[in-house]
Amino acid sequence: MSQHRFRVNPVKSYSERMTETRSELRRLVRERLCAITGEPSAQMRWARAAYMKDVVARYRVRIEGWPLREVPFKNLSDVPNLGRLDLLLRNWKEGKIYFRKITEEEYQAMVADPSPWLEHVETGEGEQEAADDA
Repeated sequence: MSQHRFRVNPVKSYSERMTETRSELRRLVRERLCAITGEPSAQMRWARAAYMKDVVARYRVRIEGWPLREVPFKNLSDVPNLGRLDLLLRNWKEGKIYFRKITEEEYQAMVADPSPWLEHVETGEGEQEAADDA
């Protein structure tokens, strides 16, 4: 006789919800990247250098509207809580975060100083500093 494991509580665990939200977010971001580039095999990269090389430089697009103060730009596996993942997913779905094609001038500005478009931190004096690439 085979043994089956049944969940007493059918409510998904926090960990399961995190995994599902990450998966849906990755799928949606990739879908949007493929749509704007016209490349069905386009791949999103989450590390700074790879994002700049494999997304921005290759396709001349960048992400707009990323809530950098709430969620630093990094691998989604490193986003620490479900609330932040939900914020990202909701904003992508609502069009508040999106890919935008950029001009050669915008690209050169990003190469010179990527911090305004990637992770940054506000200092007490209102200045912006590039954060560590963790």
